[in-house]
Amino acid sequence: MFRTFLYDGPTNSLRELDENSLFSCKLKSDGQKCGPLEKVESFLWLDACDITPDELDALEQRFHIDPHILEDIRGHEGRPKLHEYEGYIHIVFHALELKGEGAARCEIEDSEIDCLLAADWVVTLHQSTIPAFEDIGPRWKRNPDWMEGGPAQLLYELMDAVLDDYFPLLDKLDAQIDEFENRLFEQSQDYRETTRPLSSDIFALKRALLEIRHIAAPTRDVANTLMRRASEAGRHHFAAFQDLYDHSSRIVENIDTYRDILSGALDAYLAIESNRMNAIMKNLTAYSIILLLPTLIAGIYGMNFDDLPKHHGFYGSLSAMVLIVAFLVFYFKRKSWL
Repeated sequence: MFRTFLYDGPTNSLRELDENSLFSCKLKSDGQKCGPLEKVESFLWLDACDITPDELDALEQRFHIDPHILEDIRGHEGRPKLHEYEGYIHIVFHALELKGEGAARCEIEDSEIDCLLAADWVVTLHQSTIPAFEDIGPRWKRNPDWMEGGPAQLLYELMDAVLDDYFPLLDKLDAQIDEFENRLFEQSQDYRETTRPLSSDIFALKRALLEIRHIAAPTRDVANTLMRRASEAGRHHFAAFQDLYDHSSRIVENIDTYRDILSGALDAYLAIESNRMNAIMKNLTAYSIILLLPTLIAGIYGMNFDDLPKHHGFYGSLSAMVLIVAFLVFYFKRKSWL
């Protein structure tokens, strides 16, 4: 599925193109070589979702896409990156979404976005719908001069919209961390309380944070490269790309903070479980001792007679057993072993 927008700077107008108009319209870069971050008056944005191989081949012919890029697009590169080619830049970044409710089903859905940035056109390709992109077209129609900064301005808006969606996702994970801390506090109040184990939930959340970091850290490097390229090209979009770098840096810092908190929570959980095990061992030891002494008396006393006579200390031994058990129960209660 194609969505194509053509912005005309001199008239400050934006119109949506159909497929035929896309392949017939003329662009400045069709006739001359231009740098990808040059400032232009008119440019085109094509957003392609879940396109077929034939449609991808048509885009290759229309925009003269390098075969290496097509190989990456078909193979889903996975890692955010930026590669420079003659006349355009290939950028890979990712949209993330949290799937499932609760830490036990905490899964991150990753949608790869391949973006080609040239002097007067931008092509974005992705397999699934990107919610962050849905509002950009209507907003641009309402305010055509929103993108007067050119393709680099559009690239900033696209990446910024995707990165902004990382923060609500991290807020949800932060809320789960708070829930873990509350459960740890409840468990620490009573070691004998039986609750659902936290270790699997903590490991699932740490894995989700690690997946996000594997995306966010390279994205920060991409933003840093764009910032450096903008500086070399006249600093027209330096502030915008610096904002992207700041956003991605904040995301990475938040993830590292959450992982440190989870590591501390896991250590606390293991300490609580160790204390719980010690409490159980105390209980078992106390009960073993309580049962041991009456059993010892009964064994020694009962082995001395073929037929146990009641007048040879029978009631005395029973009384001794009862008194010993009562004393041991009282003693272990005082020691909080029972």
